[in-house]
Amino acid sequence: MPNIVPDLVTLPIFGGITVHETLITAILTSIGIMIFAVIFRFVIFKRFKPVPTGFQNFIEMIVGMIDRFANSIMGKRGSLMAGYIFTLAFYLVIAGMLELFGVRVPQTDLNFTFAISLMSFVLIAAFGIRFKGFTGWAKSYTKPVALVTPFKIISDCVLPVSMACRMFGNLFSGLVVMNMIYSAMGWFAVAVPAFASLYFTIFHVGMQTYVFLMLTLSFIQEKVE
Repeated sequence: MPNIVPDLVTLPIFGGITVHETLITAILTSIGIMIFAVIFRFVIFKRFKPVPTGFQNFIEMIVGMIDRFANSIMGKRGSLMAGYIFTLAFYLVIAGMLELFGVRVPQTDLNFTFAISLMSFVLIAAFGIRFKGFTGWAKSYTKPVALVTPFKIISDCVLPVSMACRMFGNLFSGLVVMNMIYSAMGWFAVAVPAFASLYFTIFHVGMQTYVFLMLTLSFIQEKVE
């Protein structure tokens, strides 16, 4: 019986050192995005027009949409997070779409989802300290009464684990379902997998990226209030 729960493949590099395939995918995705950004900025658009047209207008529309999304949750402070949100959203969507080419995406590796969750966790604490000061941020754990302090600390420590498991669980389950479809249909896996991938790859990746970013902004807003 074929294995419908794929194991992480380790690839040998640098004379015997092995790394997971998802790490290779994540690194190559990062390199690809950086190369695209350099070409886009210094070759395609050497100088932006004061009145945007064509593709520049589309790019500015996307940037404005991200800015409004951040501001809708964090108010005026949302603009401070717009750059991070745009970068993370772009990366997660591009990486997630690689599954259409038969590549195991980074989001199906708990190590990756925990890493980006930890970044958001650090930002949540950093924003709390910046806008409340270290003393005010520390005192927030004692409100409304000091008795709740241990529970608030535990809740914050669990936060990156919860966010990581949410994204990993949803994307990994989609990967398993797609493997089940391919295994069940065998040589006849022609049309159905293509339609299924519209949900389990395109829609699923977009939705989980949206949820992750929304939670990040919501938790930051909670800390700075």
